[in-house]
Amino acid sequence: MTPLPQSPPESPSSAATSPDGVPEFSSGGPGTAQNAPDTHATEGSRSTATVDRPASVTTPSSSPPSSSPPPSEIRAAIGATERTADDSIARARAAQPVWGALSVDERVRILERLPTILLENLDRAADAITAENGKPRAEAIAHELVPAIALTRHHLDVAVEILGPSRIASPTAPYRTAMRTHRPYGVIVAIAPWNLPFLIPFSQVLPALIAGNAVILKPSELTPGVAALLVDLIAACGLGDGVLQLATGDGALGAELIDARPDKVVFTGSVATGRKVMAAAARFPIPVGLELGGVDAAIVLDDADLEFTTSAVAWGATFNGGQACCSIERVLVHTDLHDAFLARLQDKLRRIDTRRDLAPAIDARQEAIWHRHLEAARECGLEVSGGAALRERRCAPALISGDAVTDAEVWSEETFGPVVAVARFDSDEDAVALHNDTRYGLTASIFSADTTRARALAQRLDAGAVSINDVAATMYSTPELPWGGVGLSGFGRSHGPDALLDAVWVQVIDSPRGPAFGPKRPWWYPYGPELEDAMRTLGTAIAAPRPISRLRGYGRAGYQLLSMLSRQPTL
Repeated sequence: MTPLPQSPPESPSSAATSPDGVPEFSSGGPGTAQNAPDTHATEGSRSTATVDRPASVTTPSSSPPSSSPPPSEIRAAIGATERTADDSIARARAAQPVWGALSVDERVRILERLPTILLENLDRAADAITAENGKPRAEAIAHELVPAIALTRHHLDVAVEILGPSRIASPTAPYRTAMRTHRPYGVIVAIAPWNLPFLIPFSQVLPALIAGNAVILKPSELTPGVAALLVDLIAACGLGDGVLQLATGDGALGAELIDARPDKVVFTGSVATGRKVMAAAARFPIPVGLELGGVDAAIVLDDADLEFTTSAVAWGATFNGGQACCSIERVLVHTDLHDAFLARLQDKLRRIDTRRDLAPAIDARQEAIWHRHLEAARECGLEVSGGAALRERRCAPALISGDAVTDAEVWSEETFGPVVAVARFDSDEDAVALHNDTRYGLTASIFSADTTRARALAQRLDAGAVSINDVAATMYSTPELPWGGVGLSGFGRSHGPDALLDAVWVQVIDSPRGPAFGPKRPWWYPYGPELEDAMRTLGTAIAAPRPISRLRGYGRAGYQLLSMLSRQPTL
């Protein structure tokens, strides 16, 4: 069994931090960061830490995490040594050519033990997540660790097929053959949040490694111990020195890593910080992948099963304390079901065991966002049920409704907490318009007895992932399904084959089918009317709707081009 790194006994602070860990904002997390000033600067912003030796995981606490120790103590706790961003990038650049030179199959074989390593350490990893993040242990296992095992198995099973070379044939160049290959970017910096401190960084790191990249993981400063555990588990498979590194520090460190010019940056977090990451990377330029916020909606059609649907929404709005970009924050309910739906959902939210099942706010600032959104809703005259502040940074699940709910801040901006707003609609057309009236587009959930109707509706929604008769957040635990959004929710995909393809760039190698050399190409110099005539014939063939017509046209064009060569075989 692989020993694990030490998780710091304390982590989240009430300082100005976000779920991302790059330069952040003094007045809000994902729900409000876009307009907040950037004032974040804390100790340790100019150092990175790479895990050099394993340790053990601390015992979880039943209370939510308290203030985090300074970065120097975190580095000591996880057995790490200090390096600058430039040093870490240089170390990764030195390691990547050897790792990248291995075939995909060889890298898969090296990582083949990872599912077993994860399974053997599942309980200890769950304890570490609960100790540092504060979420229920059941969520640590069900929402992060078992999905990580499934994601590993999927990527290892499909990597050779997805990333292997493939032949490309062209009817316009039958004398040539081409091969599509996939090349690793080189060095990838992955910047991860605190809300799923194991699964999100894992989904960033694993496909990048399988694709042949060296990776530097920069976790949120609120959950560095979980990230250290993750790095140690993967490194136990036998990666080369410097292939996977851990960088701990605050948002300024994220900026320094980008300034050190990696070959790609993958970021999950708030919209405001995503914009900063993109702007910083654009100076060089460096490609980026962004998964940002969401105000994800559930649409309840007039034929939905109320018992099933209200249970789904009660969970989808509050799991992880509502601190997920794919939480249900808006519910669109058909007028015929609206009142009954509200009453039943209100009852189910009240019955949630807030001590056992509800994660606390990660820090005091996140808790303040919840209560600010609730107070703003009350000031707008909306009906607010629940929402009482509880001990240990917990909040009673809140339900917001009223005629003007769609004008409230809670409807348009992320609350990132156990708060859900409900509006009514009269027709499918109204539902589509109301759903799409947002700058975000991560996930959506549709509930209906008519799945054909629901699928037709889904294709009209601006959302990267749509689930019918389930909570779309569950799709993040299904490794075969690409995950990502549109609009302010970002671009790029994790999970599925897209995750592997996002970690490479495409190279096409074109070569002759026959002899290495032959006559010159007829479209080389000199130009003349014969070339124009032959190209018109070729264009006519390509445009022909019937395959037989195209085939005959290719023959005529080929004859004309060969005739040109026979008259002038050289320049």
